[in-house]
Amino acid sequence: MKNIDVWGLLLTGAGLVSAESLPAHHSFVQFDQSTELIMSGEVVRWAFNAPHSWLYLDVEDNDGDVTLWSFEGSGPVSLLRRSINGNTFEPGDRLTFMYCPIRDGRPAGHLGWVRLEDGTYIDPSDGGCAGDEETIERWKGWLEQGFASNRDAMAAESH
Repeated sequence: MKNIDVWGLLLTGAGLVSAESLPAHHSFVQFDQSTELIMSGEVVRWAFNAPHSWLYLDVEDNDGDVTLWSFEGSGPVSLLRRSINGNTFEPGDRLTFMYCPIRDGRPAGHLGWVRLEDGTYIDPSDGGCAGDEETIERWKGWLEQGFASNRDAMAAESH
């Protein structure tokens, strides 16, 4: 009978189990994280799904044409920790939000922060675009000055 290294076998098994339970995550390279833009739209659908939520909004351009946009947000577990749930966004809600655009030019991006109709700011972001308190506070000042792009705001500040 061969000697079996029981400890080695147990450690290998434990390593496989813990590696299996690690959440997989994709890169955010498809989003231009250096560009933050402001947009307003009407909620069409809020997909409160794992691994990522998706917010679909009808956005009207200056010519009156409406385009359906889609925005990736964090997954349900992270959102629930921030008191964001499957009923946070309802069809017909009007939102103003900051996002980082997708690089290929489609009407899509990654959510940063969202300002609800009552003026409350929330953070549904997941690393593809910052939506934290610091970013919200910076944007509150920029919004008061009429900016809709972080690049425009930073360029104005540098003069």
